[in-house]
Amino acid sequence: MDKEKKRESLRFLLAAANKIYGEQKLMEMLIEQGAPSRDNLDELANDEGFRFTHFTTALKESVDFVGQLEIRLSELCIIAENLEFGNPKIIRKWLSDECKPCIVEHVIEGYDEVYRIMIELDDRLMWSGWPLIGKLHDPMK
Repeated sequence: MDKEKKRESLRFLLAAANKIYGEQKLMEMLIEQGAPSRDNLDELANDEGFRFTHFTTALKESVDFVGQLEIRLSELCIIAENLEFGNPKIIRKWLSDECKPCIVEHVIEGYDEVYRIMIELDDRLMWSGWPLIGKLHDPMK
């Protein structure tokens, strides 16, 4: 990954994590995991010493994040099993791992399994005909 794509990805991750934790808490979590100490997230995103591993480690150490991830993966499995698509068995295997922080790494390494289920859900739920209904209701808008 070239430098600019890496910076862009790190900025995206920082923005998403900021929505979950808030800037102050996120900065504390990342610094605790060895990220450079900066005044704000923008400065951190531009720091050459800031790495993806700081994120991974911080998320693995967050009991709240891991708990939410477990809940959401379980729900995703239930939906995929009921609708009979994707490969929820792999995700169930991740969830059965005794090492709860390892779930973060399982999802990172096997994200394509989660992504396939999400795409299938999107295809089934977000029907391309929905905008037509809105146009029929109020065609002047």
